[in-house]
Amino acid sequence: MPDEMTTKPTIETVLERISAFEKRFDARIDQLETQMSERFEQVHSDIDRLASVVYSTKSEMLTLRADFREMRAQLKDVLPVPQAS
Repeated sequence: MPDEMTTKPTIETVLERISAFEKRFDARIDQLETQMSERFEQVHSDIDRLASVVYSTKSEMLTLRADFREMRAQLKDVLPVPQAS
């Protein structure tokens, strides 16, 4: 009986500490999930902006290629044909 009297407060203390640890752990997990969610949203936004720049650059390159083709065709009409030596 004396052993039960001395161990009961210890078990209650351990259970309280486990419960407190669980609460701190859950709070930290919630905080990390919030931070990760915010970071993923930022990365997603950055990727969208980058994709927009890439598509814009691709469009400009295609326009330049078309302009060069047109210029080359116009130069062929104006310049003399080179003679083979």
